[in-house]
Amino acid sequence: MTDKQTPGCTIVVTRPVEQAKKLIESLQDAGISAVHFPVIAISPGSDQQQLLAQAEKLASYDMAIFISRNAADYGSALVKKALGTGNWPEQTRIAAIGRGTARQLQQHGLATDILANGPASSETLLAETEMQQVAGKHILILRGNGGREKLAETLRQRGAVVDYLECYKRERPHVKPDILSDLWLKNSLDGIVLTSAEGLQNLYQMVRKEDLPRLNRTPLFVISSTMVELCGKLGYKLKPILMPSAADGDVIEAVTAFCRNNKVAGN
Repeated sequence: MTDKQTPGCTIVVTRPVEQAKKLIESLQDAGISAVHFPVIAISPGSDQQQLLAQAEKLASYDMAIFISRNAADYGSALVKKALGTGNWPEQTRIAAIGRGTARQLQQHGLATDILANGPASSETLLAETEMQQVAGKHILILRGNGGREKLAETLRQRGAVVDYLECYKRERPHVKPDILSDLWLKNSLDGIVLTSAEGLQNLYQMVRKEDLPRLNRTPLFVISSTMVELCGKLGYKLKPILMPSAADGDVIEAVTAFCRNNKVAGN
């Protein structure tokens, strides 16, 4: 149920174009002005034939780890194309970093066996009991191009054999920062929702240099301790607002609570 009593505020949503619409509509239903400024562009992985060939070998892995909602979308599509609908190998357990990723997998008919208990991050998932005893296990990490190596490196140190399936590409979009500059100029930007460390880095590179001091004092909603640490390294001056996950429900709950408390306190 939406809360029509939420005091009005303006929140910037930074999700890729194809993933932003539903969240923006939900925030607007809650009485919040949601503005779209994508900081990441998502597209399918480059060599689809090679990726399909790799997906066909899924049954040879003891575990498949999906590291994001995009990995859930693009990875499940590859597996479905390679193996057919409903043919996920029984012996290949599914792990997800964050509740948002698990929910996205559920949308594709895949149940998560191992879920990070806490903020979405490699560190949280690695702390799970089932991730401790992986010696001799073959593990496939489904992710975008590049990204952090912490998860694979730690699993290899624990004796696992780890491969990547880079099922999608992330790029910094060519978007002019005028919309952010205008909002800051009007003193009407109340917060920015960010759901990846790469998106956070891109945001700092995309805003105008003269707007960096304003960015450093704009409330930022993030989803992991890694992002909190990165905020500090980038020069951010406030305490980031840590959300449980990137799932729409968690984002909406955090943003509406912030807007309600912030606007009430400001009135």
